[in-house]
Amino acid sequence: MPAIAAPLAADKFDDMNQRHGLTEHRAYLQPMPDGNYLVLVVLEGSGAEGFMGSVAQSDHEFDRWFMGSVADLHDFDLSGPMPPLAARRI
Repeated sequence: MPAIAAPLAADKFDDMNQRHGLTEHRAYLQPMPDGNYLVLVVLEGSGAEGFMGSVAQSDHEFDRWFMGSVADLHDFDLSGPMPPLAARRI
């Protein structure tokens, strides 16, 4: 099975997170029983609740690339409202 390791532009993500008030930005790939995947995203910091809307409205080049990638990968319609946030119950 082929594998590849590729660098992540951490400084660009760090800059985006700082500009939008995040102290943590984690993503997990969750396999589903039907063979598809769910991405679980955990955001922390003062900008966490408004992060998606804030990045979607940004004119910053990296933010535009990021939101375009999110839209393409997750089939989001950025012209409409952002998906609702999950609520922690416990």
